[in-house]
Amino acid sequence: MSNRLTTRRGFTLVELLIAFTLAMVAMAALLSCFVFLARNFTRLANFRALEQQSRTAQAYLQDDLGAAIVVKASPAPTDTTLALKLPGGNVTYTYDATNNRLRRQADFGAIPDRYLLSGPGCRCASFAFNYFTASGGSPASQLAPTANAPLSIQQVQVKFTLETPATENSQTRVNYASGTARLHLRNKQKPDGS
Repeated sequence: MSNRLTTRRGFTLVELLIAFTLAMVAMAALLSCFVFLARNFTRLANFRALEQQSRTAQAYLQDDLGAAIVVKASPAPTDTTLALKLPGGNVTYTYDATNNRLRRQADFGAIPDRYLLSGPGCRCASFAFNYFTASGGSPASQLAPTANAPLSIQQVQVKFTLETPATENSQTRVNYASGTARLHLRNKQKPDGS
């Protein structure tokens, strides 16, 4: 009988360590790609949510300003408050800086009290109404400064900045600055109130 030694070839410890290291490098690269893509998808979803909030608010503002008969004197128009008289009733927009949202209050419609520019993933960081006369300047009093200055307002511009809340991961937070063109009050009364 022949007593032959059979040699079995296998991997040496060095070869196994090299293969393991290369596999770990490849897995780390793959994992970092997944993390990068997940953050970008989250950032994109946050941006889309802010854009949707912006479009909804602008749609309400454009509809109301387009139908407005007059800017009401009470409450007086400021950079955070606007009251309008519409054919169907009255609408007041008020920016709440404490809760970072825009409130639309109407005395008509199915949902007379609505909060805009707010939601679970959205807060309004800044907001301002800008008012203009027919000549493009700031509104001026027509007859009496306290009662008739709103009658000179012919155009309203809205500017705001939305952002994801601070509770969101800093790498997925986004800001969305938006503004409208100067929206004309189409059904505007004459400066004497007639």
